[in-house]
Amino acid sequence: MLINILAIIVVGGALIYRFGPAYLLKRRTKDAADWPETEATIQSAGMELIERVGHIREEVPFFAFSYVVQGEYYSGRFGLRVPEDRATSLMREWINTKIALQYDPNRPSVYRIPDELSVDGFRRGTVPETDLASRH
Repeated sequence: MLINILAIIVVGGALIYRFGPAYLLKRRTKDAADWPETEATIQSAGMELIERVGHIREEVPFFAFSYVVQGEYYSGRFGLRVPEDRATSLMREWINTKIALQYDPNRPSVYRIPDELSVDGFRRGTVPETDLASRH
């Protein structure tokens, strides 16, 4: 009996460890669909080396932006996975570009950039900075 209870606890813990983060991300994304929308302006851009799951390293352009909610300024960042030969010109072109984003009405510093954001057919790859495995 005790062994069965321990087995259930171990298996349950492993399932939560494995699938919990994906569930929370899905839940957060679903909740964010109803957040209000505002316009953000890209302020700067630069190349950064990121490490993805599996220790795959790649250099991608990151864009820093700011937005205003009820007179208060907020900022954020996102990365775009694009062909290497397109990154430099894309960074120049996107300075001062306006993008739509959604923000949490209870915590306006928490934002979501819609999946539809794309450049020349390349979809947004990494949002926000805190979702990266690690940066170097």
